[in-house]
Amino acid sequence: MENLINEIIDAPKMVSDKIPGNITSMVQGSDGNISKWVGMFYRVAATLFILGALYNLASPLWADGPLPTGMDLVIMFIVLLTWMYAAFPMSDVIRSAGDTLGSSDSGIVKFIFGDLVLANIRMVGHLMAIVAFFSACLMTLGWALDEPILGLFAMMDGGAVSENISWMFDLPMVATADFANWVGFEGVAGVIQSWSDLQFTYESGEGQSWAGLIQCCWAFAGVVLVLAQLYVSLAIYSFLFGLGSSFMNWFKNPYLPTKSV
Repeated sequence: MENLINEIIDAPKMVSDKIPGNITSMVQGSDGNISKWVGMFYRVAATLFILGALYNLASPLWADGPLPTGMDLVIMFIVLLTWMYAAFPMSDVIRSAGDTLGSSDSGIVKFIFGDLVLANIRMVGHLMAIVAFFSACLMTLGWALDEPILGLFAMMDGGAVSENISWMFDLPMVATADFANWVGFEGVAGVIQSWSDLQFTYESGEGQSWAGLIQCCWAFAGVVLVLAQLYVSLAIYSFLFGLGSSFMNWFKNPYLPTKSV
């Protein structure tokens, strides 16, 4: 009788053990594999990004309104093909961030506040650099063809992406500027804030003119500026995270920072 009762009680576990994939062990061990789950999320997001980008970019082709004609149609296809091409390296940047996070062996605290934040800052910076580069290419092509409308498309698409993701990219510099201002270092805060706000204009200049060519050169310089700001943000956050980690280690085991002779 006792054996029968034990078999009935253990029946759910027996069935669960025979289910392919062993869902129970996957859920119970999820806290130890959080980096792999996060990495998988980024890889899935990269796939969804490229599919969504291609669909949204190609949607004007089957929209209800009539397609433009002549040079306007050529311009539309140039813009669509350019941003479709740009979507692939952008998707690869997201996937690369997922691969980096998935291979992390850090503890959960360091992973969330260290690896995850740094990977996102790096990912956003690279995405903004790609957007800036292809925007500059469209502006240059518009200048060469004497079609400033290409520059307008570049500015609109690049601005939309930058507004949605730039807050994460700027966060370390903004936080450092606020802290410096709070402790009384207004000069340092002003320098950091000015560096964070610095950007080169993407206004489309007059086609086939020196002024328009200079605008195109400034647009390409904007790519270098984005990468420079990225490295500054990474350096600032890495320093702050290391400082915070050292303080927490000292707080758990306080000691006087003196060297015994």
